[in-house]
Amino acid sequence: MIKKILFITLLVISVGLNVVLIRKMFVGNTVTLPDDTRVSIVVSQSNRDFVMHEMRTFVEALQQINLGIEQNDPSLIAKVARASGGSVAEHAPAGLIASLPIEFKTLGFDTHAKFDEIAESAEKNFDPKQTHSQVTELLGNCVACHKMFRMDVK
Repeated sequence: MIKKILFITLLVISVGLNVVLIRKMFVGNTVTLPDDTRVSIVVSQSNRDFVMHEMRTFVEALQQINLGIEQNDPSLIAKVARASGGSVAEHAPAGLIASLPIEFKTLGFDTHAKFDEIAESAEKNFDPKQTHSQVTELLGNCVACHKMFRMDVK
């Protein structure tokens, strides 16, 4: 009888912890604010600084990619795009990923992947029109993210 009660107690605790962890994975550390349609993602100052730096790097990369298109320089495009690709996503600070909602993570990882696609296209078969189209698609992620989210410090 005691084993059964202990088993049920542990099962309830386990289910509760899993619910919390799954919620954290999908919802992150978010709040809704009055008079703002965006979701507020609440992070530490250092994590906010990291994300803001990454976004500035994206803008700088996009400017350099456009310069590469204008100058017909696929090596510049590949170099700059690769520097914002998936390999840099691995350098996120501890705790950041857990505080982000799944939609933000999805957009972020897709954005890094799009930079990699631009680099690959520039390296293998450069076509300025295709690169321009890829940049336009990538900018759609930027617009979507900025329309959906804001980042606040706890």
